[in-house]
Amino acid sequence: MTDPGYEDDKEHQRYNDMLFFVADSNNGIPECCPCSGQIFIHISKAGTYIGKNYFVCKHFEDDGLHRKKEWGEAIEDEKKKLMRKVDDHEVKIRSLYSIEDRLSRLEEDEKKNDEEIEEMKYFLKIHYPNEFY
Repeated sequence: MTDPGYEDDKEHQRYNDMLFFVADSNNGIPECCPCSGQIFIHISKAGTYIGKNYFVCKHFEDDGLHRKKEWGEAIEDEKKKLMRKVDDHEVKIRSLYSIEDRLSRLEEDEKKNDEEIEEMKYFLKIHYPNEFY
């Protein structure tokens, strides 16, 4: 025997989950609606919003569970997201330059060490000719 309010609780939980999905997906250009509906570009023909573009869910109802986002806002969000990626890549590239610099210094040190080793071998051959090197 289940609690009569259990079904209501489940329904409220599904509704809250859907609200979370809608809020979580409200970043950048929407690819699909949280209801899994297709997104299309809608051009407003009403009132003061004539000519304004929106990304809208095919099954849009004004209940907060579907995606409707102003085109300009979505593009701005997408631009910010891409700028963050570019900045991250720039940091990585700059770190590669420092690694490249360290590698060149290591190669120079290696050459110096090789020269010193050769000098030591020469010194040992001159001063200790009968030893095996």
